[in-house]
Amino acid sequence: MQFPWLKRDDLVVVPHDSGGWVVKDPLTLHYTHLDEIEFSVLNLMDGRVSFVEMLDGARKLCPERGLVPDDLEYFVRVLAGHQLIRQLGSGDSARLDPQASSTSPLRFISPLFRVLRLQCRLLNPSRLLDAAMPFVSVLYRPIVVGTMTMIGLLAIMMVGLRFGDLLRALPSMADFLGPQNMIVMLLVFVTVKVLHEAGHAFTARYFGAECNECGVMLMVFTPVLYTNVSDAWLLPRQQRLLITAAGILVELSIAAVFVLLWSFAAPGTTRSLLLNTVVLCSVNTILFNGNPLLRFDGYFLLADWMGIPNMSSRASAVLQQTLLRLIIGTEGVSIEPLRTRRFLLAYGLASAAYRLLLTLAILKLVDVMSREWHVQFLGTFLSAVILTGFIIVPALTFLFRILEHDEANSRSWFRMTIAAAVLLVLAEFPLPHSVIAPAIVEPASRPVYAILPGVLEPVRRYGDHVTSGSVLAKLHNVNLAKTEQKLRGGLNETALQLESLLKNPATANSELIPAFRESKIAAEKRLAEFQSEAASLIVKSPTNGVFLPPPAVPQRNDSLPAHWSGTAVRNRNSGAWIQRGTLLGYVGETFDLTISAGVHEDDVEYVATGQHVKFLPHAGSTAGISAVVESVERLEADSLPAQWKVAGLESGQPTEDGISPNAVTYFVRIRLNDRVAVPPPLYSVGQVRIHTGSTSLRQRFLRYLRQTF
Repeated sequence: MQFPWLKRDDLVVVPHDSGGWVVKDPLTLHYTHLDEIEFSVLNLMDGRVSFVEMLDGARKLCPERGLVPDDLEYFVRVLAGHQLIRQLGSGDSARLDPQASSTSPLRFISPLFRVLRLQCRLLNPSRLLDAAMPFVSVLYRPIVVGTMTMIGLLAIMMVGLRFGDLLRALPSMADFLGPQNMIVMLLVFVTVKVLHEAGHAFTARYFGAECNECGVMLMVFTPVLYTNVSDAWLLPRQQRLLITAAGILVELSIAAVFVLLWSFAAPGTTRSLLLNTVVLCSVNTILFNGNPLLRFDGYFLLADWMGIPNMSSRASAVLQQTLLRLIIGTEGVSIEPLRTRRFLLAYGLASAAYRLLLTLAILKLVDVMSREWHVQFLGTFLSAVILTGFIIVPALTFLFRILEHDEANSRSWFRMTIAAAVLLVLAEFPLPHSVIAPAIVEPASRPVYAILPGVLEPVRRYGDHVTSGSVLAKLHNVNLAKTEQKLRGGLNETALQLESLLKNPATANSELIPAFRESKIAAEKRLAEFQSEAASLIVKSPTNGVFLPPPAVPQRNDSLPAHWSGTAVRNRNSGAWIQRGTLLGYVGETFDLTISAGVHEDDVEYVATGQHVKFLPHAGSTAGISAVVESVERLEADSLPAQWKVAGLESGQPTEDGISPNAVTYFVRIRLNDRVAVPPPLYSVGQVRIHTGSTSLRQRFLRYLRQTF
């Protein structure tokens, strides 16, 4: 019986410089790379040969591959999917349906996750490219390329010279992904991506290739622009590499120019926007576009440079063959040369590991952002879709492939059992675990508060040695003075009335005298109590030691003339109004310090007294300072130190006392070891690493599921 498929006559075929042939469909503008054997099989499809004759012809062309009917069926199915062949009649065409040939239960589930990679074509930019090409072609002149190269080198030198300043100016992750900044960065991202894709399109048109499609691709619910420059397959390799690298070069050029502008810009919104754009272009290039482990520009550069078309699918095939050989002992014939097979295996392993780590990082990012924006339900939904689509479905697909394999036998089941046992042991193997939290160094001395409000008059300076009862500062309160005068006036009036009654013979025995005596005693008592309380306006030292400053209060931009800033008891704050309860300082020893850490509710369950701690200051020594957990406060903290937000260690809403945390946070008190030779500066901030013991991978995974879902 004749094979009912025929090669299309309108296909455009061009030899590829990496070997094989590039086949262009002029109707759909799709491109397919075929090796010599595959191209020969395609040419055999003239509508007059049978399936058996085609198989015999393919075996003669490549006897070392040991082709079987399933191999030829799969290849014909691929050709039909690419619409390179057309059907003449019925016959064997039913078994070429890939959905019908699949028996995996996941064939009904996998299409649901195509939402993670949607593609929407917007327009054909050919006319726009041709109209703009006379103006854009100037950018490809040697003088422009040389100028941009010099700018790039200057930017690299600038980053090297001012690397410390750049690191300090970098926004924290919470600020970079905050709701307010995300709107601006989304606009910057879209603009950069338009320029990125324009770089591909214009470069392709410059070398004579067509660009007939551009649109939006939705990858993991993130809109990404794309341009179809597949026509570059018909060009020489050097031009293809330049077209592929054009987008990366555009982003790096933007980053270079913005780095130079940032170095000369004055502090403010514009300077922050410049640096954020540099970070966006750099991170996007390193982690995504320029990374060959993902199917973006870096991948196509590596595949074309190595001369390995379809490198990702071929690496996946080699990796699956290797895993099948290890698990069920199958000895599949690989069509790849030994050297290429080793490279593809290494690439497949590295790509799979990086995709797994990137998926986990995306899950963590979704969790953090959903908590930051208070949309935990949406974050849970996105995490479930990503986890299922990128990890669970591929793993189950490979498992079903193992179970469906013809060579699966008792020996295979034994190998799979051993592999499962090894995985269980690895999952239960205890690994070191630690909790990282923001921290601040505080004095462990006696605090001194303003018990009553008043106008400040400093008496002692911070750093002075004082004794118990020494006057540290005085507060003057006009209202309290008026109240004292009023109480004293009332007492004097009552006393005069009583004295007048006693001196007058006519009223010496009056029944009013006992009442006036009681009123006088009550007035004296109220005055004494008030004077005792008003004595708190004189702030005294509670013990012997050094008068230590409290945390500095930032300058307020308001119209209050008497508001103070910095540390309270300073001469520059003399005459300022001090509120009741204001912390004026501490009295104690300079070396008597403690560390306060803010641990989130997800981690506080692991923290206990006596655990070893390393304090890493935000600036200064990187060696770490040893400490021990002293206590864990189980009461939720409603205000965190403002220094943490300034240093980018914590996010939250500003309050009068500090910042209100976005997540439930608990304070952990940490005691410095006595052996610390050089204690950290007072009120210095940093991070603590609390060594909480060991936990297994299974426990960590279950904890992650509890936190996320």
